[in-house]
Amino acid sequence: MSFIKIILFVYVLTSTALAQNNYHKPSSSSLSDMDNEIRKYMLANNIPGGLIAIAKDGKLDFVHTYGKSNVELDVDVARDHVFEIGSISKQFVTAAVMMLVEEGKLKLDDPIHKYLPQLPSEWIGVTVRQTLNHTSGIPDYEEIFTYDIYRLRVTPEDIIKIATSRPMDFEPGTGWYYSNTAFYLASMIVERIDGLPIGKVLKKRIFDPVGMSSTRFADPETIIKGRAEGYWVNKKGDLINRNATETSSTLGAGGLLSSAVDMAKWDAVLYGNELLSEESKEIMWTSTILPDGTDMGYALGWNVKNDRGLKTTSHGGQVAGFVANFSRYTDEGVAVIVFLNRYRVSSEKAKDIVLNYIMPNTIK
Repeated sequence: MSFIKIILFVYVLTSTALAQNNYHKPSSSSLSDMDNEIRKYMLANNIPGGLIAIAKDGKLDFVHTYGKSNVELDVDVARDHVFEIGSISKQFVTAAVMMLVEEGKLKLDDPIHKYLPQLPSEWIGVTVRQTLNHTSGIPDYEEIFTYDIYRLRVTPEDIIKIATSRPMDFEPGTGWYYSNTAFYLASMIVERIDGLPIGKVLKKRIFDPVGMSSTRFADPETIIKGRAEGYWVNKKGDLINRNATETSSTLGAGGLLSSAVDMAKWDAVLYGNELLSEESKEIMWTSTILPDGTDMGYALGWNVKNDRGLKTTSHGGQVAGFVANFSRYTDEGVAVIVFLNRYRVSSEKAKDIVLNYIMPNTIK
């Protein structure tokens, strides 16, 4: 028995070492090649500016900046600039929900009508869990109204009205379809329980304790130091301005902006238990299995599909003017952070370029 234990111990150590060896901080020459590839991708897609950052074991290993944070004022992207992160916001709402679960103030399988009784009767049967893993069947208001909704100041009643203009996508729990409406409702539930707007809830529960001093809602009227401007292109391919996202149009479904430093702090705290228990994190990162046995590779506000054979917790973000990507390779202790200030381009492509250089032995 002792011999078996020794063999198992050696196996675990070896496996861990091999995982850690997947990450290699590139040489100066390799980083220069990576930068050239990133710039080439940005030029080909008319992306004004961007930022790439790598966190290792919860600490920033390197940050590279590219292009312009503000084209009109000719401002270069700086390492402390803040970019809108779109749907990466969803993981913060999920964390707040899990905190409420730990405090006994909410259960994941509670019906949403318990907290929001004014919701339409068509949505009866939807649970809190189903709003977080996209199995609610509630139609996506963004898909119905388009991204232009994010430029408007709206009320929750407006969002609900848009979503109810289309029948339920499926019976709750029987299918999977990405729904920003569901996360909007999850944000409302958190607000109802904590008695504060979602921005203040996240600040109190997460951003202040973690020291994420640059992370907040994108509110167009607020003066935000280091805020990057967002862009799109018109039908002729010319770069055009996009409004900052109205907080009321997204709540926690996609309204936050953040910095590389703050996202590295977020990565770091997720390795420990000071914010969430191991049990809560396990629930949060357990993939959704549909009744027919289909594994969706999506948990509660996080993608949990393997990337290049590596265990990954991640999410992309896209909102009018920006795309972003936050991918954590937990066995390697590595997180890749991508910010680009142009709508409808691929942050995934930029992330893959980075992986080719920091984990070259994972290239297929």
